[in-house]
Amino acid sequence: MRWSPFLFRWHRWLGYAVALQVLAWIVGWLLFAWMPFQAWVKGGDVLNKPRQVWPAQWAQRMPPMPQDRGDLLALQSVATAQGPALKLRFSQGEWLLGADGAALGPVDAASIEAFARSLYKGEGRLAAVTRLDQSPTRWGWVRELGDKQDLWLAQFDDRFQTRLYFDGHSGEFLTLRNEAWVLYDFFWRLHLMDYRGGEDFNNGLLRAASAAALLLVLSGLALSTLALRRAWRRKNSKSS
Repeated sequence: MRWSPFLFRWHRWLGYAVALQVLAWIVGWLLFAWMPFQAWVKGGDVLNKPRQVWPAQWAQRMPPMPQDRGDLLALQSVATAQGPALKLRFSQGEWLLGADGAALGPVDAASIEAFARSLYKGEGRLAAVTRLDQSPTRWGWVRELGDKQDLWLAQFDDRFQTRLYFDGHSGEFLTLRNEAWVLYDFFWRLHLMDYRGGEDFNNGLLRAASAAALLLVLSGLALSTLALRRAWRRKNSKSS
């Protein structure tokens, strides 16, 4: 049996099957390696990270823990449009308390605008502050905040269209997103072949594509080996 036609046929069809995905992997690797992650993707050039300045003896102002929310699992200091706050995560929900020990009330657009201006240090202009029912989807499948609902959005008109997201009720600063982040996340999902959550490293598509790419490389090495052997035989036959 001649192996060259058999291997060439399989190599060709494997190439057709994985070419676009391999191209996406290569472009993604270049993007991940060359794009400034903290400065562009994370918006470090334009974001003043909020500082949590708590008044003296704030702990004495905290009310008794509720008895109907289960066990206390985590305690976190967060920045909100109403000032620093404590986020208490119980087994049956969350509780946000201000520095005065009182539960946080709802915020309005003016509070979000003032807070967004204090966090932004870029050269863009605040274009709009809007209330959203759910996280927007960009480029077909990129969800900027996953399944998060009830949000405030403050958008600036700089080169990357910086967007600051806040909780719809408390005004807690959640994250920064921009077009650099969308581009990065788009290729990250292509890289993982997880087009929904963008976090599954072990999905079936990725396993199948990886196996096919490996077979493509192995068949290519086998064809190269056979070609070198034929060339060596021709050279020896001429010399003899």
